[in-house]
Amino acid sequence: GFFARINLAEFLGMSSILVVGFLLVREGQGTVGAATTAMLFFLRLFGPINELMFVVDELQSALASMRRIVGVIHADEFKAAERAEPVDAAADASGIRFEYVAGHPVVDDVSLRIGAQETVALVGSSGAGKSTLAAIVAGVLDPAGGTVSGTAALVTQEVHVFDGTLRENLDLVRPGASDDELLAALRSVGAESLLSLPDGLDTGIGDRGTELTPAQAQSLALARIVLLDPPLAVLDEATSEAGSADSAALDHASAAALDGRAGLLVAHRLDQAARADRIVVMEKGRIVEEGTHDDLAAADGPYARAWSLWTRGRS
Repeated sequence: GFFARINLAEFLGMSSILVVGFLLVREGQGTVGAATTAMLFFLRLFGPINELMFVVDELQSALASMRRIVGVIHADEFKAAERAEPVDAAADASGIRFEYVAGHPVVDDVSLRIGAQETVALVGSSGAGKSTLAAIVAGVLDPAGGTVSGTAALVTQEVHVFDGTLRENLDLVRPGASDDELLAALRSVGAESLLSLPDGLDTGIGDRGTELTPAQAQSLALARIVLLDPPLAVLDEATSEAGSADSAALDHASAAALDGRAGLLVAHRLDQAARADRIVVMEKGRIVEEGTHDDLAAADGPYARAWSLWTRGRS
């Protein structure tokens, strides 16, 4: 990284001064004291440089935070690109292609149709294109090729908890919602720990208030889905940061958030995928297999091999 290059420059500079100082002293053109002084001045040069780098790092972090704040302030002015609504489906992606680097497609000619109230799980190895496809379906990324129709809401493993009250964090997705509606959304996803906060909906949370655990933050995000009530919810490894102790509870919360709507899950555990109505297996940006858990587990394909390893490791 950048600091490694700074260290390398410091090492090369010190080495150069030592070599030049040695040669000058040997030839009688300099003294040991002068060489030592040059070395000390050189070393003192890097202190301010390192401090400046830390200031720049903090400045970049502050600017990123400012962009998020401005985005929330102007959220009402933002208008997403209009998408057509598919017939008899929650979302329909056809011939999708996407690449972060030109000539290296991450998603290549992928078509995926998600039925109304159908839960589809995306599985595959890291880098297979699952999260990218999910982001495209959710409308976060625009495909380089192909078409996408349908409206969706996205929940990832990185949940934003804003400094403010619990009520304000929920109101973001549904301004003007009543207390009964907010409480009902929290209860529906089993967020009992949030319901028991000292001041209820008026409890301050975030960096300047009560710090939420990863499981509580994910419960908050799932409650937002219930309040927003989109036709399709895209959950990109939304329970992976909760830890094993909370994973079962969050799996139930995810299922509750998807009740009555379609869902697209990027599954990090195969037992999550097994509960989906349909499983889509991706490799190198393409769909290589899809079907129900029972059909895929009985076939001699990538999912069957992965399922065998998964169950063997837990037997």
